[in-house]
Amino acid sequence: MEEWRFIPIQTKNGYWNMALDEAILSSVIKRKSHYTIRFYKWKPSTVSIGLNQSLSVEVNLNFAKENGFNIVRRITGGGAVFHDEFGEITYSIVCSLKFLEKLNAKKVIEQFEIIETGIVNGLTYYGLKPEKGIIHCPAIFLNGKKFSGNAQVRKKGYLLQHGTILLEIDPELMYSVLKAPHNVSKSKMVKSVYSKCVGIRDQLQNYNEYVLLSSLKRGFESTLGIKLEEGNFTEYELNLAKKLMMEKYSKDNWLKKYE
Repeated sequence: MEEWRFIPIQTKNGYWNMALDEAILSSVIKRKSHYTIRFYKWKPSTVSIGLNQSLSVEVNLNFAKENGFNIVRRITGGGAVFHDEFGEITYSIVCSLKFLEKLNAKKVIEQFEIIETGIVNGLTYYGLKPEKGIIHCPAIFLNGKKFSGNAQVRKKGYLLQHGTILLEIDPELMYSVLKAPHNVSKSKMVKSVYSKCVGIRDQLQNYNEYVLLSSLKRGFESTLGIKLEEGNFTEYELNLAKKLMMEKYSKDNWLKKYE
């Protein structure tokens, strides 16, 4: 059974979180680090936009700044996401494509889904009955409503996938900081989120974050056939993340690259 590194949950700002994910990917590619799974939170609340999105089209900049939110561009694709510091846990996983191919996940969609299965199995251990599906991108649902969206980047035969696990939702806040699509009203988007998305905290009796994370860890282990050993960031990763944060993720030329 292959050993992977498990980094316990930490809370960082948006620039740090994205810099750390990229630093882990770089370190794994250079074989300086083991394949890695980590969980994290965001403080302050953060808007992340996909690699190829336009900032001005997706984000209400004045509202974000007035409320002290971070805004960051990801290296993964997908759409704009509001990461509520009180309402979300995020996961990220870095491994080789070859590892997933050995598990018979050879296509892109299959690789999305086998990682999602880790979350599905983990939440099943915790007493929920989630299921995989697609709504714009591969996602996970509970009672027909989405609570997890996911995005990927691939580089030199390796993969970074990260995604949300919504604990609670505030559609009014979400669409105060995110812009509704062209010719769609804010109120319609708020109603759409209420009808299509759900936070899992209210679906659990006696919610306990430690139990949730332990269940998710177990889910990934059983799905991928691995053993997760608790570890931390290497000095290389921390130094690289600091450089990426200062020179890339907190800079306007990265954030506004398509303006």
